Amino acid sequence: MGRKLSSMPLIEFNLQLTKLSKNERAVLKLLIEAGKLIVPVYLEQEKEPKIDRKTLEKAAKENPAILSPYTVVERINGRFISIPYHVKYAKLLKPVAEKLKEAAELTENKKFGEALKAQAKALVEGVYEEAMAVWLKVEPYTLDISIGPIHHFDDHLFSGKASYQAWVGVLDTEGTKRLNNYKSIIFSSIRKALIPKERIDTPDHIKSKTIDEVLLGGLIAETKYVGINLPMHADMAQKYGTEVTVFNRCNDLRIKEQIIPTFNKIFSPAFKKSFSAEDLRRGYLRNVALHELAHSFLFYKNSLENLQDLFPIIYELSATLLGQRLAGALLLKDRITDKQLESMILTYTCRSFYLMLRRRVDKVMNNYALSGTVFINFMIENGAMKSTDSSVVINFMKMFVAIHELSVILERLLSQGTRKDAEKFIKRYGEIKSSNITF
Repeated sequence: MGRKLSSMPLIEFNLQLTKLSKNERAVLKLLIEAGKLIVPVYLEQEKEPKIDRKTLEKAAKENPAILSPYTVVERINGRFISIPYHVKYAKLLKPVAEKLKEAAELTENKKFGEALKAQAKALVEGVYEEAMAVWLKVEPYTLDISIGPIHHFDDHLFSGKASYQAWVGVLDTEGTKRLNNYKSIIFSSIRKALIPKERIDTPDHIKSKTIDEVLLGGLIAETKYVGINLPMHADMAQKYGTEVTVFNRCNDLRIKEQIIPTFNKIFSPAFKKSFSAEDLRRGYLRNVALHELAHSFLFYKNSLENLQDLFPIIYELSATLLGQRLAGALLLKDRITDKQLESMILTYTCRSFYLMLRRRVDKVMNNYALSGTVFINFMIENGAMKSTDSSVVINFMKMFVAIHELSVILERLLSQGTRKDAEKFIKRYGEIKSSNITF
């Protein structure tokens, strides 16, 4: 990986925690301490030197563990070796695991305690699948934590190496109810559709929750992503199901730092009067929630192996577009309005322009920036969007049609495409064109 961090990857939020019991407050304190201790692990991980893809592929023929999501690759005496994360970072991980075990003994929620012990064990023994299996059986609780090497889409070689991170939060009960309501309507809609034979079936039980974050550490503090669907590996999802988590505070940050400034910059004064800051906040939160739920329906056989390093570009954009298509079911059930659906698409458009304009300087988000660039160019080519010298003009009706068309293309790439197919598609639509950045 080996990239330079602009700041310490740790964010703490000041939340009102008056509803927590004395026991929950004590447990939360230990979880926060554990979350802070994961940051040095992430920083060490980021110091690892870069190795080109062809070199790694050649070395992996002799040692397949080199491509494991949970190993560090080092050159010793001219040969590449793989060192498991839990061995390489053992000294740093031990105090993290101890905090988790202390919290597990203290909590009054025994199932939550068992999940904490499983996470602690995974950190020091490398049994990540075992920990995930335990965690997915625990229903959402007042307190929430995820800690360890989880997200791997920032690895630009094979989208394989997992980065350390931690989040600690408190369950948003009302937000979780809304998310689960959306989920039930969407699942009912999906069951009526024909399922491609290439898709991997996952268990119907998908946990979903919305949280108010107290702490972010490691990769998530750097990226501030607003939602995540775990596990990220298709084989594990097939065995154990999935869990969707949506982050309220990260959404607030993204709206303030990215969406609203871009919205104000690229749209005309007349158009901007139609959407308030609250429309944008809720629109983006819905967009992310449906994006993460859509991930559960996009596990295709061998798609990561077939598309290789280009997989996350196709996969992430496909989830966004499928989520926007699934919003149609919410519209038909009067769970959202036309304007709320437009707000979802509008905020993703703002996010895409923001990332496209920062693509050359923000390498961490490069895969997502490429996805956004593909989206913009496809919409412009199909007449759903125009970029003039001073502003962007959107035709929502054409956009709905173009979103469906692009979604079908992307799912075909996921289900049947090769890296060469994906490269050709991205080359056509992933180029930053001067006509798109003149405003």
